[in-house]
Amino acid sequence: MLTTRRSICSFTLAFLLALTGCTDKPANTQPDPEQTLRIAIGAAPQSLDPHLVAGVPAMKILAALFEPLLVMNPITTEPEPGVAESWEISADGKHYTFQLRDSAKWSDGSPVTAKDFVFGWKRILSPGISSNYALDYYVIEGAPRYHQGKTRDFGTVGVKATGEHQLEFFLQYPDPLFLKRLTHESTLPVQEAAITKFAAYDDPVSEWTRPPNLISNGPFYLTEWRLNQKIVALKNPYYWRADEVKLEKIIFIPAEDTAATERMFRSGQIDMDYGGQIPSEKIATYQKEAPDKLVIKPGYASYYYDFNTQRTPFNNVNVRRAFVYAIDRQKIVERISKAGQIASVNLAPRGENFSPNSPISFDPEKARQFLAAAGYPNGEGFPPVTLKYNTYEGHRKVSIALQQMWKEYLGIEVALENQEWKVFLNTRRNHDFDICRDGASSTFADPMDLLAPFSTGHEMNSPDWQNPAFDELVTSAKKELNTEKRMAILEQAEEILLDQVPVIPIYYYSYSYLISPAVKGMHFGRVEKPDYKTIYIDRSAQGQ
Repeated sequence: MLTTRRSICSFTLAFLLALTGCTDKPANTQPDPEQTLRIAIGAAPQSLDPHLVAGVPAMKILAALFEPLLVMNPITTEPEPGVAESWEISADGKHYTFQLRDSAKWSDGSPVTAKDFVFGWKRILSPGISSNYALDYYVIEGAPRYHQGKTRDFGTVGVKATGEHQLEFFLQYPDPLFLKRLTHESTLPVQEAAITKFAAYDDPVSEWTRPPNLISNGPFYLTEWRLNQKIVALKNPYYWRADEVKLEKIIFIPAEDTAATERMFRSGQIDMDYGGQIPSEKIATYQKEAPDKLVIKPGYASYYYDFNTQRTPFNNVNVRRAFVYAIDRQKIVERISKAGQIASVNLAPRGENFSPNSPISFDPEKARQFLAAAGYPNGEGFPPVTLKYNTYEGHRKVSIALQQMWKEYLGIEVALENQEWKVFLNTRRNHDFDICRDGASSTFADPMDLLAPFSTGHEMNSPDWQNPAFDELVTSAKKELNTEKRMAILEQAEEILLDQVPVIPIYYYSYSYLISPAVKGMHFGRVEKPDYKTIYIDRSAQGQ
């Protein structure tokens, strides 16, 4: 017996958008002739290769350039049709059949086919490409063996093009999150001809992602990329829903200096600061003087720091506990971040179905006891250590606060080092740190998304932490279809992580954006999933 997943009915979607304050285009409003969105995205992306994506800035751009099989509704966090117009799931939950729409095309006008997706999956799972997310797809038959280099025959992997517009997946076990996984940027299709032309199959620095080489299948295509200055995308006339896309151009502006970005917004040089964190000292001003330009939304995301658990002294769990218990998180969110963040002693955000117990608290005396138990009473004999963070004023302020707390409560001097985003990503990926800034947001508002990366061997396991009991629980949760039972298993996994503290939880993110009243149709949900198809510009709303 087959069950079919269909999109949310139009009435429900309209109702949800109304509730969230999204404004549909009025019938009597003429779109601005230029329809250009100028948007600051935070740090410059390291790459626009979907299979190497690392960091939110790149994902915000890829959302304009590409379209996956399924797209995430930013409000409901439920998957909806993308390139796939319909799909069926077998009764045992292990076989998925997707029908791709005939009208889907690449930006060069050629058709998007099931073989394009198969080629993309082959690349995602290639040992040579080292995708951050390959382990998340081990549920697919044959994926582990292929990714681990135990076979070179991709025909053994359960991703099949069974027709020009029919794609099938065969899973080892039912995965309750599989449809949501297919909305992730790492599952985006890539055009084989473009990859082959630039010999980019497993080359992370190939020119294929530069204009005009990058062929994409989304509502926009890449036309210009000036390093650290701007990335320009134009409306894709071959996109299957091009007639619904109102914007003609998007200019993405990399900007790590949040104060400079705020000045750009205030002077009208950009329409939106979409970096997610505006200067904390400016929030009260906007709340009082221009509340229509400020958006603050809670995110399903966590801000934390990593310990290098394979390097002395943080290979000692009592040292890690000492550092974690010596932090006044409430002081950080009230005096430093000041944008609605919630001080947290957990990793994944707690919710109605997920509420693990955490042993962590702000307890300087207990922190000193842990430090003494590790052989460093009052910090005596503690080796030099450095905290590394990526360039951003908010990270600098939090890092200084941590440095001061560890000095005050543990008697330990910690050096600080900031790095440009691209350098920092390599530092973290290569475990070249003692402590480093980190954070994670969930693509689909589920604790699995934040916990699974700490599994042994995961590409995003920055602390290089290894715990067999934790691994077993995460694996078990991936196979559990009952939501209540699955959450209970994930609670156990998080409780192990919080006991062993490979990371330092600080707070749950809230996202703060500056947006011009001229920008209409922007939907803000709990996950950062921009839908550029719905956005348009109405300068009359600015009084211009």
